[in-house]
Amino acid sequence: MNQKYAAIFLAAIMVMSVFSYFVASFMGDSNDDEVVTDLQDAPGFEIIDGTHFDAEINSISDGLAISPEGISNAAYIDYSKVYGTPLQAFAPNITDLYSVYNTLIVKRYSAYNDDGFAFEAHVLSPEIVNFQYVPAETYNGYQILLRGQELYNVIGTPTLLGQQSSLEQVIDVSSGIANASTDYAELLEYVEPGAEYQMLSSNDILADQHYLEFRGLEDGNYSRTEIFLNPSDSALSTISALEGNSTERGLLYDTTIEDDGKIVKVVVTSNESNFFNLAMEQYW
Repeated sequence: MNQKYAAIFLAAIMVMSVFSYFVASFMGDSNDDEVVTDLQDAPGFEIIDGTHFDAEINSISDGLAISPEGISNAAYIDYSKVYGTPLQAFAPNITDLYSVYNTLIVKRYSAYNDDGFAFEAHVLSPEIVNFQYVPAETYNGYQILLRGQELYNVIGTPTLLGQQSSLEQVIDVSSGIANASTDYAELLEYVEPGAEYQMLSSNDILADQHYLEFRGLEDGNYSRTEIFLNPSDSALSTISALEGNSTERGLLYDTTIEDDGKIVKVVVTSNESNFFNLAMEQYW
């Protein structure tokens, strides 16, 4: 195994964020009782004037539907489904999920490109305003809230986080003023709904585009699915070699090739005891 690549991969999927420093900057030292009291006393979203953002965020496809064209990397996590399972190994601790808003982030989507665009969308529970902010200005009816370090929120379901220019682009897409991302439309045709973790990249040495997901299965097993658009020869060779001796690691491979080799989909399944092998295997 390439240990350096594995470390980078795990760091990326655990954080799934272009604003990890923002989380750290809002970490408090209050105890659990104080957090509970704050949640009970905090007002709801109704105290924020203007239009509240409203969109479905149940998958990476939903996130791309509010993202502008040109997304190079995107990720989606449903934290509500991973705690208490082996997938929790990829999640931050609960304190981190409370630290940005002093209420729980239960779903999270992030996206960015190489031109400086970046934002996150967070589904909160409960939906309360339990953080400090300064009203900045209104954009197309949406109140933009300054949080510090040139980062802003737009309240809603989901609540948006990012630099003001990026949030304005998201509002434009949601309002129909700008086109939503279609960057990964071809790849996503081969994705089944329902995965807890999803990642997409067009900055990948393995293929022109690369999709990765992890999910828990109804039978108690776990799967990792990777889909490649125009995979490299080295990636194909590594997939073939790992598939050849996969049973030794307790893994079950199902590889399909579509569109004359343009699309390669690899679904790898394991039981809970072999989850580490499933999580750490890579095609570098």
